[in-house]
Amino acid sequence: MLNFNPRRIFAQRGIEKPAGMLIKNGVAPSTATRFLQAQTSVIKIEYIEKVCVMMHCTPNDLFDWKPDAKTNLAENHPLNTLKRDEQIKNIRELLHDLPVEKLSQIENLVNELKNS
Repeated sequence: MLNFNPRRIFAQRGIEKPAGMLIKNGVAPSTATRFLQAQTSVIKIEYIEKVCVMMHCTPNDLFDWKPDAKTNLAENHPLNTLKRDEQIKNIRELLHDLPVEKLSQIENLVNELKNS
């Protein structure tokens, strides 16, 4: 089953108040709430684009896919790229307890990844 999961990208980016960010970028408060709770069957492409621009991501980053028992796909099927780890990892939480001397290593790694 394909699921809309915008909270995942906000958590990964360490954004604690995604509704506020959406509202600041032109999404109505009630729509921002429904958007983040994935409680809508209709999602405007315009909002998906706004989030992708804000979060420097693609629409694929906003969706998860879990195959049901009846679904058998080849390993190389593109939907398999949307299988996600259940736990949402917040970058701030991951770094919070890291010793200070290790933070420079993280900074170097991030810079290498940005430049590659």
